[in-house]
Amino acid sequence: MRRRTFLSVVAALAVAVSLGACGGAPAAQQVDDQQPAAEQAATRVVTDSLGREVEIPAEVERIAASGPVAQQVLLTVAPEKMVGLSGELTDEQLAYLGEDLADLPVFGQIYGGKGDFNKEAVAAADPQLIIDIGEAKDSLVEELDTLQEQLGIPCVHIDSTDLHSYAELYDQLAEILDSEKASELADYCRDAVAEVEAVVAEVPEGERPRAAYLLGDTGTNAMARGGFQSGIIDMCSENVVVVDDPSSSGKGNEIGLEQIALWDPELIVFVGDSIFDTVGDEPAWAELSAIKSGNYFRAPSEPYNWISMPASVNQIIGLQWYARLCYPDRFDDDLRDVVGEYYQLFYGHDLTDEEYDALMRGAVRE
Repeated sequence: MRRRTFLSVVAALAVAVSLGACGGAPAAQQVDDQQPAAEQAATRVVTDSLGREVEIPAEVERIAASGPVAQQVLLTVAPEKMVGLSGELTDEQLAYLGEDLADLPVFGQIYGGKGDFNKEAVAAADPQLIIDIGEAKDSLVEELDTLQEQLGIPCVHIDSTDLHSYAELYDQLAEILDSEKASELADYCRDAVAEVEAVVAEVPEGERPRAAYLLGDTGTNAMARGGFQSGIIDMCSENVVVVDDPSSSGKGNEIGLEQIALWDPELIVFVGDSIFDTVGDEPAWAELSAIKSGNYFRAPSEPYNWISMPASVNQIIGLQWYARLCYPDRFDDDLRDVVGEYYQLFYGHDLTDEEYDALMRGAVRE
């Protein structure tokens, strides 16, 4: 193919030279100008969040995620471009994200200690680009450069560490994927965070609810103030869980009921698979202000937990829900409309009334 292309160019130049004798010299110049333009259109260079300059296809049509956070984000932007998954989706997730995703191969994740990343499966699926999203660790530049060299597939990293980073995350995806959808999601994230910040700013700190976000089988683990996954609680309320070393893991910090009772939160949010359904009948919890007043709730969790695990763009709807839970009189819209818009925009899913009711079980005041 290359030989045929070369001969074609030679022939074209010969014709151009011949025409030049008859006053057709510009034709030769046209051939010279067109070939580099075609070559330049094949790729382009982007700079990722690590400062790495990465050459990627001019049009990216096939992508793969490095792990669960990147997978979750990419499913909101371009699920049709994904050639595989970092981890299997549950039936409950597929109901919102699309049943056809179940047919995609599973590659495993590059990071996280599982060691299950299948490079051969990735190569067989032939993505044009691998996208890594999350918090950058010190060794990430070297690791991505090595992976890129081993696979022969460009790899880019996009930082995403808190609620304020999600708009920029989607801005970068809009550039990398040439995606209007990503631009739309960036604007949505910006507006949602700005709206909640404006509302909370009007509430004096002393009047913000003293809250705790609890998880674990016994409900005695917590997301501490300043932790990677406690951004929603910290932004909207006074997170009473204060420890020396806030955990960044999905398990939070081990606290214990005695310490929680000393903090005595007036508002509690439980993870969906924690003890929300039974805590009201537990004598040991009965004297906590939040339990005594019935001011405790269950965080919605489909297709992803709205607050954490992972702490990613799922937090955008969690932020809007939790702010309205804390300050119901300061918002004049219908939460049903807010949730419905998010699910349509991020997941392309029209939320039914039955789905909404199931999703919000225990998440709103009766």
